[in-house]
Amino acid sequence: MHMKMIEILRIERVRFLTLTFYAGSGLLLLMLVPKSEGQIFPPPLPPRPLCSSQFALASYACSQIPFSPLPPPQPPSPPSPPDNGGHRLEHEHSHRHGHGHGHGHRHRHHDSPAEESCCRWVKQLDSQCVCDLLVRLPNFLSRPAHEYSVIVGDACNVSFPCGGRAIRI
Repeated sequence: MHMKMIEILRIERVRFLTLTFYAGSGLLLLMLVPKSEGQIFPPPLPPRPLCSSQFALASYACSQIPFSPLPPPQPPSPPSPPDNGGHRLEHEHSHRHGHGHGHGHRHRHHDSPAEESCCRWVKQLDSQCVCDLLVRLPNFLSRPAHEYSVIVGDACNVSFPCGGRAIRI
């Protein structure tokens, strides 16, 4: 009986070593062949732009532009006083005309440093970020293919082309 026990232990030991050898060989084979045709992994998604940090940088840069609303409309001119010889009235008229005309039209060709910084950061915005944000607009504001434009100052016009979107829920 003792011999039979030794024989059984020897058989079990050989079986264990055989299984260990095959398991180790299988693992080694899997490590050497990293890609097999039978894998069912989804394809990796393309990296998405870091939209929130892009918007934060552009928003901060554009917030540095001083707010300058349109100038208020000119008040209506008072009724003309009676004619006092014409000379003084003519002088006042030409003075008012020249003064008002010079300040009513601004012809700026250079943006301020704040506008240049804002424009630079707006140009860095990824179109995908802008389109993903603006897709939340009401349906009548978005068409199948459209382009959004941001105008900063007199010399900066940045456009973001957006393709059609699937039906939103």
